[in-house]
Amino acid sequence: MPENDRKNSTENLNTALRYIAGRKAAEESLGFLAHISATVQQTPQLKEVVPAVAKACVPFFASAVSLGALATHSQLIVQSPTGYSTALEGVRGLLSENDAEKIVISAHEGLAKQTDPGHLTRLRQWQAESAVALPMTYRGVHGGHLIALRGEGHRRGPISPSDLALISEVADRVAAFNAFVTHLAGSESL
Repeated sequence: MPENDRKNSTENLNTALRYIAGRKAAEESLGFLAHISATVQQTPQLKEVVPAVAKACVPFFASAVSLGALATHSQLIVQSPTGYSTALEGVRGLLSENDAEKIVISAHEGLAKQTDPGHLTRLRQWQAESAVALPMTYRGVHGGHLIALRGEGHRRGPISPSDLALISEVADRVAAFNAFVTHLAGSESL
């Protein structure tokens, strides 16, 4: 009987630890999204918003980020250590090659069906573990793509379905900002 008590106690402890870890991850994600929203709303200069968002994403959420921000910048905004430049360029190339709006590359079991195994092999050759490229379109205004990638050993591991949902929210906020600035530019100059 004591053997069963120990086994149940261990199972209960494992369940409690998984619950706590899940809650902590959810709180961290909500806090990150609130920080991104505050960054978009409170950055004083319009031209500083997208770089500030990119800076907030690295390294907490991704190893490297590239944002197309056509409304405020004529070039890509990149927040990345030099080691990920090839991977960012490679993912941009995959978008063009496949004439795709969205690409998901991750070995996470929840995203395996969305991932082309050939893309995963190429990404690893470029020294990255997972990546997503999402369109930043809001009410018909296209603002390029948000590309986020993670290298091996990133604290959050490969991009998961919940990470994909979170980065989609970031892309939506930047897309809405781009649409706002595009509309504003039509009525006055930046």
